[in-house]
Amino acid sequence: MHDSEPARGQSTTAALLVVFATPMNRLTMLTAGRCLVACAAATLAAAGAAQWRTDVEACAGTALPAEQRIELCSKALESKDLPPPLRATMYDNRGVAWKEKGNLGLAIEDYDRAITLDPTLANAYNNRGAALGAKGDLDAAISDFDRAIRFDADLARAYENRSLALRSRGDLDGAIRDLGEVIRLEPKVERNYVSRAALWDAKGDLVKATADLSEAIRLEPLREELFVARGVLWDRQHDPVHSIADYDEAIRLNPRFAPAYNNRCNTWMIKEAYDQARADCSEAIRLDPQLARAHFNRGILFEIADDNARARDEFDQAIGLDPQFAPAYKSRAALSFYDGHFDAAQTDLSRAAGMPRPDPYVAIWLYLAQARAGRAEAAARELAQGHPEGGDAAWPSPVIDLYLGRRDPGSVFKAAQQGDAGMQRDQQCEAAFYVGQWNLLQGNKNQALRLFDDAQRNCRKSFSESGGARAELDRMSR
Repeated sequence: MHDSEPARGQSTTAALLVVFATPMNRLTMLTAGRCLVACAAATLAAAGAAQWRTDVEACAGTALPAEQRIELCSKALESKDLPPPLRATMYDNRGVAWKEKGNLGLAIEDYDRAITLDPTLANAYNNRGAALGAKGDLDAAISDFDRAIRFDADLARAYENRSLALRSRGDLDGAIRDLGEVIRLEPKVERNYVSRAALWDAKGDLVKATADLSEAIRLEPLREELFVARGVLWDRQHDPVHSIADYDEAIRLNPRFAPAYNNRCNTWMIKEAYDQARADCSEAIRLDPQLARAHFNRGILFEIADDNARARDEFDQAIGLDPQFAPAYKSRAALSFYDGHFDAAQTDLSRAAGMPRPDPYVAIWLYLAQARAGRAEAAARELAQGHPEGGDAAWPSPVIDLYLGRRDPGSVFKAAQQGDAGMQRDQQCEAAFYVGQWNLLQGNKNQALRLFDDAQRNCRKSFSESGGARAELDRMSR
């Protein structure tokens, strides 16, 4: 599991204020360090020549520091009695040590020498591919992984590396196929299932992602972070019973694991069990005061309780801890919007809009803040630049089309009738708020009043649209 996903499980319905570690973000954390893998080749049997056999064996190992292995490999390579196949292996192993030290150039030179001496040495092709991939040359890397697999169809690391390279090129299907081969060769290695779960998640197949994480848990039932990752996937499938059970198990395994409390806090908020949510978020912060997402979520709870001053303080802390945490900027901007401080809202929304993985809701709120500040024409031009006509039709794009004059209000409500019953309910409440804003900008105050009343009655309290509707009704009643 961007840097965050909405707790409702649909990246297009990001209006929900609650944020937990995303499946993609969580799975990425679990697979952190999964880089292109170099592996030392096994040493060949050496006939006689005991004077260099010890150096050869030490060169092939991984127990010694890289610098010492380089020295021993170099010493072994000085022997004129070293058979060519074994000499190729020594160059390959020294290349692994050079890569470990971060010297990709010398590593590649040694892999080249190994391949020249033994053109069928699969490990050398795999290792050179890993080095080339680390330098960013994915085409050359994949070509080397192909050769490694051709010479050794059971070299799991070559499939694993090719999977990583294919994923970097956006070929998720190819990456999944290669991880399937890795799992066939290493069926009892949990990290392979975690990696494939991340790929299924990237493709939007949450059922298969959950199945792979379940297999990883079967293999490693004492890893609390695996339960948290699967819990997030259950949440995105609207299954709070299973997600809470997974967070409970993570906490049982490690009562001091703050992310489990934070994520369970999210699920309690989705269930509108705010007392339980508050207790879990507070415990997460007690265990890890640096956990930005827990401060953010506690801020949402304060906002739900109409304590906007404390909510803003929590959002400030979340941003201070993680300056790239876009949802905190968006939620702080919403507080400014509620108070009618549209310029301050624009500042925070502009920061959020400039971060990776753009959120369409940020674009919508930025447009509204600019338009409400009297800059409607400039706001529409900016909104249109990021959303060309004929682009994404998924929710909430119909709202953007309304603001750009491409739709009428009735078609927005019709477009909100997609997805399951829960999604439709949430999208209808959002439509009421956003069409209400459109009417307000058009000067139709009575119609806007009716729609804001619908939104504040029907939206979940954790939705920014709920707080926005309440603020507008309060403003209009003065």
